[in-house]
Amino acid sequence: MRRALAVALCSSLLLASCGRKREYPPPERYVPADAPLSVSVPALGTAARQAGALYRTIAQAPQAVVLAEAHAALKSQLGFDPLDPRGMEQAGVDPAGAAAAALGGATPSVLVLPILDLAKLDAMVARLSRDRMGASQRVTIQLRGVEVVTFRREGKGPAALAYTMVGPHALLAAGPDGPDALVAAAKLPEERSLWKSPLGARAREALGSGWLATVVAPAGSPVLADVRLARDGAALGVRAEAARLGLRVAFLLSPEREAWWKGLQPKAAVDEGGAAFLAPDAALLLRWAGDPAEAARRLEPWYPAGMKSAFAAQKIDPVSQLAPAFGPVGTVSLALSPTFTLTDFSSPRFDLRRVDPFSFVLLDAALPVRDPAVLRSFLARLQKVGPRISLKVIPSGPAAEPTGWTLSWGKGQLGLSLSGGRLLVAGGASRLPALETRTGGGGYATESPGARSALSSGLGGAVLDVDHLARAVEALPESAYGTGPNAVVMRSVVNRYLEPAASLSTISLRLDLVPGAAVVDLEVDGRSETKPRP
Repeated sequence: MRRALAVALCSSLLLASCGRKREYPPPERYVPADAPLSVSVPALGTAARQAGALYRTIAQAPQAVVLAEAHAALKSQLGFDPLDPRGMEQAGVDPAGAAAAALGGATPSVLVLPILDLAKLDAMVARLSRDRMGASQRVTIQLRGVEVVTFRREGKGPAALAYTMVGPHALLAAGPDGPDALVAAAKLPEERSLWKSPLGARAREALGSGWLATVVAPAGSPVLADVRLARDGAALGVRAEAARLGLRVAFLLSPEREAWWKGLQPKAAVDEGGAAFLAPDAALLLRWAGDPAEAARRLEPWYPAGMKSAFAAQKIDPVSQLAPAFGPVGTVSLALSPTFTLTDFSSPRFDLRRVDPFSFVLLDAALPVRDPAVLRSFLARLQKVGPRISLKVIPSGPAAEPTGWTLSWGKGQLGLSLSGGRLLVAGGASRLPALETRTGGGGYATESPGARSALSSGLGGAVLDVDHLARAVEALPESAYGTGPNAVVMRSVVNRYLEPAASLSTISLRLDLVPGAAVVDLEVDGRSETKPRP
């Protein structure tokens, strides 16, 4: 009786274990963490559908002819549409699965695909090898205990394309060294894989979840050789919708570099009300929420040499004498002036020092003031030495504590007003009254979540309002383009850029810090339907 019960129990356990789906590691298990570039796609079908939706939106633009041709050529070569999950199924690839790839370096790139039907995959690889590489000989070999299917031009010649199966994944590589690369990937120690490495964990933490695809490059990767900010490694997240493209770049930081970045953060809570002052018709909007004094000190080495020598000669130091007056968060907006003229701006004799810059671009800024006394002291000093540097400063308000100033140089003029704990700056000065009355309403507004985030959170942000810029350009009078044949050419050039701009709404950047990384979010918001031009 006991033996029968034991047999029944063991049988039940065996049947229960057989009924459970076996768990396999993700495709990153076969990607080395030190690969120059690693790509991961958590769900192939989802990525294909959303990337396809974005592609179809972009393809509507006349300028997307090259992109459409490239897509058509890729479909022809593969024999299916990589932006269609049904095409993946026809090729034997599981659109519900994840994929990964190790790219670059001295060894061949390795692609890891989830397999739905091995026979269909084998047929696709055989066709690609035959049609694209002239390799029609299918040879299966055993290499260090791993079975590798190779396709060759000759039976004993080098491999042109090869694949091997590891669980539900197919590993593919091209070239004579492809079989060795596949074996190395299949036998890769788990701790050296992107899946289990510290690099992979740091990248995933910095990027967060929800990306259609992620790209990781380790420190020292040749891909990052010219990007000093990424010398400790970097990661990229990509997402796409029919009318939106989102990218997040995470620059991984060593503890020393992370401390440097944290030094830019404000020391206390910040006032975010400055965004209300941004011009409602602004084309470019900037926001900086870091500590102004610390930022000015770190940017000082990049000041123009002429500016530094002029300040030094007059014993003026903006870093120590002016920057401590301000606190976070400062906002700036620029708009195209109605008096903008392409003929003057594009002239080879154009010199910003001899023209009024605000006849081309209108400026509005709201800068929180932490210490008004420091600001007044600096402007009083500037007023005394101004004539020596061709600058005129005229204060207004009480003589002891001025509340307004006009700064003039050449034909340019800035209006400054100290109001409500902020220094309001307008260029030209005639815009200052409108800026002073713009509080809590009537300022810049946008429907783009990315733009709102860039202007309200993080260490800094920037927004290019393509719609506003295009409207301002379209509103320019014909005289802005000059006269004669040159005007026709100029107008044609401008129209070439206005046409694709009609499909865009805003482009925004947002800088922030997360544990172990500085992250930059790029959001491109378009229109699912191109707005008709007037």
